[in-house]
Amino acid sequence: KSMNRLNRFSQALRQALLSSALLLTPGAVTWAAQAPVSAALASIPADSLYGLPVALTDAQGVQFDWREMAGKPVLVTMFYGDCASACPVLIESLQRTIAELQPKPGSLKVLMVSLNPQHDTPASLGHLMHMHKIDAGVFRLAVAADEGQTRAMAAALQIKYRQLDNGEISHNTRVSLLNASGQEIASSSQLKSTADAALLVELRKALP
Repeated sequence: KSMNRLNRFSQALRQALLSSALLLTPGAVTWAAQAPVSAALASIPADSLYGLPVALTDAQGVQFDWREMAGKPVLVTMFYGDCASACPVLIESLQRTIAELQPKPGSLKVLMVSLNPQHDTPASLGHLMHMHKIDAGVFRLAVAADEGQTRAMAAALQIKYRQLDNGEISHNTRVSLLNASGQEIASSSQLKSTADAALLVELRKALP
């Protein structure tokens, strides 16, 4: 079963990398190639999500390659700023998860990447963090350099989305728990304002 899962992941990651290579602008490709990457990724596993380079800018305006988050567990998901239905519930669920978990400072990060790079900006993400009272010490809201990288990351995270005529984005919600090497060790598709009990169990196992 684990081998079949690895094969499926490898196929999905190859597809995401191909999409990224086809859709990235030349400038974005250069930026991603030049971005400093943690030494922890000198030899990443074949099933690591960090096999996919993605250039991001966070709510503080800091540019980074998401692979720099290697070295500790990370909860990663995708959302968009103008979402008035699923995304606020997702944010609350993640906040409750962190509140119940009470991780040691610096032991866990939550990365939320925008599905709408044409609209979401560092400034708008910063406003969203303020509005939802999101803890910047744990959470990092970010937007990719362009649509190509956004779609590549969504494919790797098994998040499907499409732009609707009214400007909204239809998408599924899925949170991935990555270990220090970027391997997915658990996931949750629960959409409730409460913490996912099963995910909490896996988080407690993953944290020191």
